Amino acid sequence: MRVHLSADMEGVTGLVDADGVQPGGRDYERGRLMLAEDVNAAVRGAVAAGAADVIVNDAHGPMRNLLPEALHPAVRLIRGSPKPMGMLEGHPPGTTP
Repeated sequence: MRVHLSADMEGVTGLVDADGVQPGGRDYERGRLMLAEDVNAAVRGAVAAGAADVIVNDAHGPMRNLLPEALHPAVRLIRGSPKPMGMLEGHPPGTTP
């Protein structure tokens, strides 16, 4: 089973305003960690359910919010822009779906 997650910061656990989701905001670094924790929770569930491939697309703003070193080792991360499919990008550059 392959799982594709598109991770946006609005709605992440503990983030309540723009200071937590915008680069330069006073809570942005905390927001990045909370985003990674929420993504990791989803990834742990996917792996427990049998996922053999977990692709995570960093889909918020500059698309460079997720801290690669904070992610579950099963994650294949897509980050940065431009992305031809933006928030829906589903495979790392140089690979085929």
